[in-house]
Amino acid sequence: MVIEYLTSEEARVLGTLIEKSLATPDYYPLTLNSLRTACNQKSNRDPVTEYSDDIVVGALKGLKLKVLVTFIPYGSQGNQYKYRHFLEDPRFQLSTSEIAVLGVLLLRGAQTLNEVKLRASSLHPLESLETTEAILTRLASKLETRPEPLVEQLPKRSGWKEPRWKDLLQPEIILETQPNLTAAQTQVHTPQASEIDEIKVDMASLKAEVAELKIVVENLTKQIISLFE
Repeated sequence: MVIEYLTSEEARVLGTLIEKSLATPDYYPLTLNSLRTACNQKSNRDPVTEYSDDIVVGALKGLKLKVLVTFIPYGSQGNQYKYRHFLEDPRFQLSTSEIAVLGVLLLRGAQTLNEVKLRASSLHPLESLETTEAILTRLASKLETRPEPLVEQLPKRSGWKEPRWKDLLQPEIILETQPNLTAAQTQVHTPQASEIDEIKVDMASLKAEVAELKIVVENLTKQIISLFE
């Protein structure tokens, strides 16, 4: 089973459906309003978006054509829908942990192994970095029923402390060189864009580390309080 390339809007909608199916199953499948709100939330999203209903509906239609989501009628008239993803279908051969990891990559882009573990663990328990790496390795492998890998490990770049993983469901964006630029101007422009990219990733890494430290502090605080109770 081959999953076709997704647009950025389709990737955001699919990632959001994955996240909510695991994080808040009592409120899943999602209505259009709740799905749009979830796509545009400020946390755990990169980039942050301002999708309209029309954009979300267009992405849903594209995902339905790719057999990745289903529309579920509800309401007295049966003319309203709730939406759910299809990645748990046996034809994809994806475990819940693999779906959680894939969802995190769709929502946040390229991430380090530690970032993937930290974020995916909020959706489904991941025992260790080794467990997370094994999941990513399987997603990066070709299977008999899935001839194309779903993720890849990016080569370590200058300024990166460690390599990062990204999904392969979205095509690479290739910036065309403007014809009126000189070769020297083109060479200067490329590293600038790369540096901005690296800064964004480093910021995401710092946010993840801060979130992890907050959890540690909260646990220590609870332990100290319990000693005086």
